[in-house]
Amino acid sequence: MFQWSKRLSNFFWILFFIIFAVALEGCGSSRISRPSYQSQKTKKNVWSQKNSHIWKYVKKYSSRSNRTVELALKRAQPYLPYIKRELKKYRLPLELAYLPMLESSFNPKAKSRTGALGMWQFTEATAKDYGLKVGWFSDDRLNWRKSTRAAVLYLSRLGKKFNYNWELALAAYNGGPGYIERSMKRQRTWSFWKLKLREEPKEYVPKFIAMLHVARQRHARLYQLRANRFKAPSEQTIATQSIVPDVEAESLVLHPMELLAENP
Repeated sequence: MFQWSKRLSNFFWILFFIIFAVALEGCGSSRISRPSYQSQKTKKNVWSQKNSHIWKYVKKYSSRSNRTVELALKRAQPYLPYIKRELKKYRLPLELAYLPMLESSFNPKAKSRTGALGMWQFTEATAKDYGLKVGWFSDDRLNWRKSTRAAVLYLSRLGKKFNYNWELALAAYNGGPGYIERSMKRQRTWSFWKLKLREEPKEYVPKFIAMLHVARQRHARLYQLRANRFKAPSEQTIATQSIVPDVEAESLVLHPMELLAENP
């Protein structure tokens, strides 16, 4: 009887140490360390990489009939220096300044069918989380300076949350950080390209990287990564740029500029 009790006690101690070791390993693997700004700057392969998913959109945006990237870049010129300056404050990649090219074609008054507003296409809930006032008579999402500051803060937090894996951070910007994080845990991977996601966030990242490819290769004069001197656009410029049909907050539905390009 004594020998049986001793064996049982040993068994429980062994089981305890196994559970403890597994839990300790799990905690270690989930720990996220923040890389230095210098290491972030050298991760240019993120923005210049090519694969079949990206190449599909490179061919689409490079076609002669598709002026989506060109028109968005032309509209972006008054805003880019300010956006890049804000990104530099948080030591974020300047490539992120071109995200509104995909979100709204740089239309500061863009409105989606789902209610997202502004150049950065904030939903009401996310806008409030990042200090933007949303009301009947005034909506900070339509103020491009305020929404830019909120978007940069949001991107900074997403970058930190996903260990500066910008494919995951951008997917989270589109699909929500909670959804991306749950998908990663369930599928046990930190690779965006291996994740099985809903169609919209899955296509969002290759579309944006493809747009950067096309911007660099076909519209180098309009695409500049340096933060130039900021000159605020006039109200007339904003009013002119706002005369664009409502935008679909990024989904597989084409943006208005894409519709114009493909249906001249």
